[in-house]
Amino acid sequence: MSFTLSKRSIVLLLLARVVVGDTLLNIVSNHGLTAGNFVFPVPGTTLNSDAASQYIVQNWDLSASHLDFGANNVVFSPDPSTATSTLVRRARSATSSPAISTAITSPALTDLVGEPPVLRVEYPQGSFSKSTGGTQFYSQPLAGSAAGVSLDNTTSTGQYERMLVAYDIWFPQGYAWNMGGKLPGLRAGPESAGCSGGSETNGTECFSTRIMWRANGAGEVYGYVPTDQKNFCSQSNVICNSDFGTSFGRGTFTFVTGAWQSIWLMVILNEVGVANGVVELWYNGVPALSFTSLELRSASSISSIGGVFFSTFFGGDDSSWASPTDQYVYYRNLQLFAGYGASNGTESNVSSSSHTLSFPSFTFMVFGMISVLGLFLF
Repeated sequence: MSFTLSKRSIVLLLLARVVVGDTLLNIVSNHGLTAGNFVFPVPGTTLNSDAASQYIVQNWDLSASHLDFGANNVVFSPDPSTATSTLVRRARSATSSPAISTAITSPALTDLVGEPPVLRVEYPQGSFSKSTGGTQFYSQPLAGSAAGVSLDNTTSTGQYERMLVAYDIWFPQGYAWNMGGKLPGLRAGPESAGCSGGSETNGTECFSTRIMWRANGAGEVYGYVPTDQKNFCSQSNVICNSDFGTSFGRGTFTFVTGAWQSIWLMVILNEVGVANGVVELWYNGVPALSFTSLELRSASSISSIGGVFFSTFFGGDDSSWASPTDQYVYYRNLQLFAGYGASNGTESNVSSSSHTLSFPSFTFMVFGMISVLGLFLF
């Protein structure tokens, strides 16, 4: 189904391209991420949780034929920046627990105001850790070549050894962060069920790199990667946990509420036997963290980065992490970029010019530029 862009959206899109430039495209080009691209489609109307989960399964190339959990926690709803109300309550049965309900959720508002719908994920009161709230699925829309690929400065088996996931995220005003929660990222390896929930990795079957919010909105990359590499846990901005994942760059950026903000997460595989893997993140177009000497894999059994690990929930593995009330987070402009070739140890950092803010609106968005230009479109 199609939708019509409002005049406001057209103006914003033009401003984004003229004023802040194509920073995301520059990053994609500079890091050789041009071999594959997938823009996750959205429906033309709002959808309740039953229809939304079916839409995701049918159109987002999931590795399984269903969401891992949280099918009742996803809807496609109006953009919260255009809606008069962003909180939608689930109709609970009298016997349902505070954190778990089988009731279908529907957006309270259906008027899209000329904008495409966005994905809304619910985190019910009392929910924490996986199946009690949020949602999770593994999307693999891009497949590499069956043959090897010749490159100028590195080698490739023809699989996608580098990927970047980009999306916009909105936390409503008053969002209660509690101790933290998981957000979508990337994963790799033949084992599709490990590398989360305390299932650690030795670098032969899988690794994962998700985003995480902490108390007061502090952000980080949260990874399940091998931790036995030399001096790994003693690095600045690396916090290892013997039972769970590793924190990269905790607090190097901070999420805000009541506004769209962009996340661009790039991962490049290391050469097997060489600690030269790359994890970099840009928050609202600004470099937030960069690690370029990582051993993400220890064997060629991990031959590529698979795709988007859309894994989001409060937690943490106990009730101290639980959401204190029914809460929602919104996602839009989900895109995936891929390229050939493991890291060769010479990956260039983004130049200082990329510190200029750049935000997607559909592909790019304007955030804060409107007031600077004196254009009051909202």
